[in-house]
Amino acid sequence: MVDIHSHILSSVDDGSKDMQMSLEMARIYLENKVDKVIATPHFIDGAENSSLERNKIILAELRNKLEEEKMNLEVFLGNEVMISPDIIMNLEKEYMATLNNSRYILMEFPMYDIPLYTHNIIYELQIKGYRPIIAHPERYTSIAENPNLLFELVEKGALAQLNLPSLEGRYGKKIAKTARILIKHNLIHFVSSDAHRNNTRSPHTENSLNLLKKIVSEEDFHLMTQVNGLALLQDKEISTKPPIQYKKPWYFI
Repeated sequence: MVDIHSHILSSVDDGSKDMQMSLEMARIYLENKVDKVIATPHFIDGAENSSLERNKIILAELRNKLEEEKMNLEVFLGNEVMISPDIIMNLEKEYMATLNNSRYILMEFPMYDIPLYTHNIIYELQIKGYRPIIAHPERYTSIAENPNLLFELVEKGALAQLNLPSLEGRYGKKIAKTARILIKHNLIHFVSSDAHRNNTRSPHTENSLNLLKKIVSEEDFHLMTQVNGLALLQDKEISTKPPIQYKKPWYFI
């Protein structure tokens, strides 16, 4: 499996606290048949972020440690970028990273509201040659209340990445239900762990993947877990299916 969303780099955000924890996370990834991971430390405009250069140094240290420990986990660099009006400027000034230096950028929203300028940012990013991937859309309150907000963004060219723990209900029943709705409506193109630690929010994904197998076809399972991730790492086109608009079921009393 290719995991495009991980906080495995140590001491850069709310993820791994030290190198030992990063190595333990790596062991868990390998136990769960994940052999390629993109490290995506948070980048929030105006906040005290870990610099891109520092992230590169810590990534190099992690790669060396993995080699010493004979752990065959490939780790690449990216960022999980909070949407902001200055996102393109920050990309052009190389304050933050795309995913493995590709056209793809992992972008998150505030948990409770999608900014009014989101459609403009998605359009402008694509004009500049980038392709936004929306991180864990099932967790956003506004999308849980109205899945068609994501449908509109995917129609405009955005992609989306689902957190596997959402399927198990680790963020609550409402988010688990939303996750299934988004998958069934062709609104999810990648699944990832969004792992932060080796204990809570860990890279354990086996149970979640077994649930996913029951929800999607074998073809779609491989697209979400392997094929699209490999295409991203090679900066190739991502396989998608036409998004389906959500129709809220009617209930009669």
